[in-house]
Amino acid sequence: MKKALLPLAIASLLPTIALADVVVYGRANVTLQAVEKFDTNYTEVASNNSRIGVKGSEVINDDWKAIYQFEYQTRMDDGGAGQTCTAASTTTAKTTATTTAVTATNEPATTTATTTATTTTTCKVSGNQTFTQRNIYVGLQGTGGTVMAGMFDTPVKAAQEKVDLFNDLVGDLTFVLEGEVRAKNIVQYSTPAFANITLNAAYIASEHDVENATDGISASAVYNTKPFYFAVGFDRNVSLASEQKVSAVDIDLLRAVARVTFGPVVLGAMYEVYDNGVSDDDEDGFLVSAQYNITDEWALKAQTVQSDMTKLGAESTSVGVDYKLSKATKLFGFYTKVEDDLTRDDQYVAVGLELNF
Repeated sequence: MKKALLPLAIASLLPTIALADVVVYGRANVTLQAVEKFDTNYTEVASNNSRIGVKGSEVINDDWKAIYQFEYQTRMDDGGAGQTCTAASTTTAKTTATTTAVTATNEPATTTATTTATTTTTCKVSGNQTFTQRNIYVGLQGTGGTVMAGMFDTPVKAAQEKVDLFNDLVGDLTFVLEGEVRAKNIVQYSTPAFANITLNAAYIASEHDVENATDGISASAVYNTKPFYFAVGFDRNVSLASEQKVSAVDIDLLRAVARVTFGPVVLGAMYEVYDNGVSDDDEDGFLVSAQYNITDEWALKAQTVQSDMTKLGAESTSVGVDYKLSKATKLFGFYTKVEDDLTRDDQYVAVGLELNF
């Protein structure tokens, strides 16, 4: 379906690209959530990083092909850009003055002065953008590995694989742990898989966007089989702060990830050590997750994430259930509690629908 629809869908947009190996893909994930936050109760609809993208390749020769991807996040619940206008005006002033002088015809002379009102209207785009950039790159892939450049997840972020069972939801590990960076100005090389092992190394250019900023490095080694996954990754001068154009000098992060499958049970774990470049003490954090596939349709899952990295004593605990309607569509529900030692003690109960295409 993906490849069959593509020539009709985007031929007019990409007329110069060979369309044989192009895929249109996406994910629609929407939840209805009951929220208790800051002692306030309300309901909301959340879009949960719904996205749409185009990716593909162009064969160069027997050994190499060019690859690309353009992926955008879309807000299905309240996206779109609105226009807000403000007007500034002045009031018309009219003054009439009668003099005592007389003209040659012995008539009083009257002088009238009028100030005309002016109104200035200023309009600007406001509201949430319908589309925002996610992973976008172009590169070369072949017998010697893969090289790509653009804006995309660092090797450390990609190392999490699927151990975060509540990824893109309010129980996402990104609210508690560091290392979830989609880096701008990044160039990455990945080796071919050898004995199920792949090495990834990325260079992140600062481009002098921030005074005294330092180029970043992110690397990982991954061992991946169906029953077992293990990865270790390292960041240097890479953080969410650098993604937001704030200096990330002297920041180090070490991440280890494991996932083991025993029949219907899938266990996941992550451990991190983080040096924020400011304090003398390293911060650490962890994630533990478990999923039990009751049948081909039903699955139960639970997860906890804790650290002092994002906020003092930050912790997220989630439990949920999935029901597959088809290979690409599922209904799901979850409960998540997010808290820290400072201000947060939030709770979420949600039901949702996810469609992958």
